[in-house]
Amino acid sequence: MKRSPKLTKQKIVGAAVELFDSQGFDGTTVRQIACKAGVNVALISYYFKNKKGLLEWVMVDYYEGMFHRLDACRYDSEWESLSELLHSMAENMVRFQCESYRVTRLIQRELSVESMLGREIMSTYLARLKHYFAAIIEEGITEGEFPALEVNGIVIQLLAIISFPYSYPQIIREVFYLEPLDERFVEQMVCYTSDFLRQMLTPINTLR
Repeated sequence: MKRSPKLTKQKIVGAAVELFDSQGFDGTTVRQIACKAGVNVALISYYFKNKKGLLEWVMVDYYEGMFHRLDACRYDSEWESLSELLHSMAENMVRFQCESYRVTRLIQRELSVESMLGREIMSTYLARLKHYFAAIIEEGITEGEFPALEVNGIVIQLLAIISFPYSYPQIIREVFYLEPLDERFVEQMVCYTSDFLRQMLTPINTLR
C-alpha cells in the first residue's frame, strides 16, 4: 500500500528528531534518517532539500505550533484580566514543551551553536515570543494592573522557568529525581510559573 506524502513526511521528521536528539545534528546522516524512517534517501531531498532544510522545517513547525497555542489563549479564549491571560499563556507553554520535549531540547541545543539558521530563528521566533509576553506586561503596567518593574528581567526569568525542565530533562531526572514528563510534574511547573507571576506582578498593597 502506497504511503501518503503527509505520512511520509511525518515518518521522516519523527526519525530525524529522534536521531538529532540522540546523536546530535552533526552526528546524524541523511542516510541514517532515511533508514530509520523506512524511506528512500531521495525523498528527504524531495521534501526538505537537505539535512539543514529538515532541521529548519522542524524548528519552524515547532514555533508555529507554539504560537498557535499562544494566539488561541489571547484571541480565542475569554479572560478577565491581563494577569489571567499571562497565567494561561505560561501554562500552555509548559504543556506544549512537555508534549514536544525532544524538539524543545534539540532546538535549545542547536540555538547554543553560532549559525545562520540559529540567528534566523532567534530574530524571527524568539524575538516574537519575547514581544508577546513583554507587550502584555507593559500594557498591565500602563493600566495599573501590574507594578512598575523591569519588563525584560521578568520575561527572561519567566521563559527560563518554563523552558529549563524540557531543555535539560536529564538534569531534572538525575539531580532533582523528578520525571519531567509525568503529569504531576507538569502540574507542579504550572504552579511554579503561576507563583512567579503572582509574586512579581501583583501590586504590593494587594498581596496576601
